[in-house]
Amino acid sequence: MRRLLGAVRTRPLRWMLVAAVLATSAAGACGGGGEQTSPPASSTTTTPPYLPAVIDPPKTASPVTVQQVVDVRTVRLSDGAELKVRGLAAPDACWADAAGMFARTMLLEKSVEATPEGSLRLADGTDYAVLAVELGMVRNDAADDPAMKEAEEKASARKLGRWGPPCVQPNTAAPVTSRPGGTTTAPPAPKPVTGCSVEYRVTNTWPGGFRTDVTIRNTGTTDVTGWTLVWKFPSGQTVSEMWNATPKQSGPEVSATAMPYNQAIARGESVLMGFTGSGSGGNSTPGAFSLNGFSCTRA
Repeated sequence: MRRLLGAVRTRPLRWMLVAAVLATSAAGACGGGGEQTSPPASSTTTTPPYLPAVIDPPKTASPVTVQQVVDVRTVRLSDGAELKVRGLAAPDACWADAAGMFARTMLLEKSVEATPEGSLRLADGTDYAVLAVELGMVRNDAADDPAMKEAEEKASARKLGRWGPPCVQPNTAAPVTSRPGGTTTAPPAPKPVTGCSVEYRVTNTWPGGFRTDVTIRNTGTTDVTGWTLVWKFPSGQTVSEMWNATPKQSGPEVSATAMPYNQAIARGESVLMGFTGSGSGGNSTPGAFSLNGFSCTRA
């Protein structure tokens, strides 16, 4: 009887001990009570914060004016600097005067942008060096520049500037001759034009202004020994400055007369002139051109 009563009394005690052990284990698993161990140290390294690289601001061109033209590739600017324009060779002796005249027309007292690399941009954004080479004023000295190389190839193919007379072939213009006694005779009057064509091409525009190239080709049977091209602007345009010709404008009518160095246009050959202009009423192309009074066709 005592043995039976003892078994009955101890059984609830055992269940109570089991319940206590289970409760303690559950508390430890949930983080409550009991001693907690530190997690093992991580083997990963901490990534440093990202710091962007310092980027220098782009170099910008500085606006200045040209105070002196030394030659076709050398100018003195209003900030006191002397600039030798990148990409232009030394002027050829046979074309130095003409090239210098071109440079003074395009640059003297004009606002330009001089880049740190040595380039010179006109007010309308035109690269002066490319323009000078394209018109045959000077040779290219930047063999690695595709634009300059292309400009020289065009000028050479069309025999413009220093690629034509007197640098490359004899000048066909009639010279001034001397008579005994010191008197001189003027060149004969220009022969009548027997055929011509004109290509009028606007190459650049900006608000209130434009740039145009004009190619005059002798399609006749005789050489031209002096020329004046005449046209009328249909939209009130005015010529601002002209190269390879001397401009004169009266109302809408414009005349462009040859320079001393490009008087001659041989049969089948052409000359290139150009100008910048302004106008607020549009920029319609002139409808007709005449060379020395002879009506030219449009190319």
